[in-house]
Amino acid sequence: MRPGDSMSSEDNQKWVKRTELQEALCCYMTHTLIYINIVRGFCEGFSIWMVWRDEEINSMAEIKERADKVDLNLSHVKKSEHKGKAFLEYFWSKLSQLTADGRFGELENKLDEVLEYTLGGLEKFDCFLDAVEKLAVTSLHIFMENQVLDLPKDFHFKHVQAVITAARQICPLLLEFKRDARVFFSPKLQNVDVLKYQLDRYMQTTKKICEKLEKSCSRDFCLKLTEKPVIDVNVDLSGDEIQRMLHHIKDLHEIR
Repeated sequence: MRPGDSMSSEDNQKWVKRTELQEALCCYMTHTLIYINIVRGFCEGFSIWMVWRDEEINSMAEIKERADKVDLNLSHVKKSEHKGKAFLEYFWSKLSQLTADGRFGELENKLDEVLEYTLGGLEKFDCFLDAVEKLAVTSLHIFMENQVLDLPKDFHFKHVQAVITAARQICPLLLEFKRDARVFFSPKLQNVDVLKYQLDRYMQTTKKICEKLEKSCSRDFCLKLTEKPVIDVNVDLSGDEIQRMLHHIKDLHEIR
């Protein structure tokens, strides 16, 4: 029934709220399935992502090796009573020597090129992290078997629940990535060892995340979302029940 003159004001209001609830539920469920698809897509391409990051770490190591070939005498550092001060003098002498013969600029340019690939890979990775975070705060209760919600073909409530549960369990690992990658991975030659170390940590943590998520995803779980969930709010719900459900789903949207 559509709103019209034949409907009472109360029935008309209930119809509007019912429609609003249907749209809110459909939006929440569709976004959830999209996040799962993003997670599945990244996990399936993870091995290639790792290969590229390995190549970048190897390139950084080569740049570091070339920088270390500058021959400076460290004997004064070992003999000095103030080794910290002596090492700083050694470091800046080395830096000056690199700058003087043009190798410093050449190596930093090479490092800049490598890090652009790294940052590109991390930007794609950010979409995956965002999807995992959204799933970690997704309501399991919404995806229980019920008369109101019907998932698209090849999507099953138990599969969705498994991915949400896995996302919650690995969520603490996401703290590893809570930094501005473009600021941190800046092409400073003196920081090459730190950049290599951090990128390797990212890779190892990402491996743990993907392994955990892959276990939660059924191989039969379709990757492509071609249909929207079906929401049937024409079941026997009172006006108060519809209103409570609507408030609840809006709160869940805000949490995400």
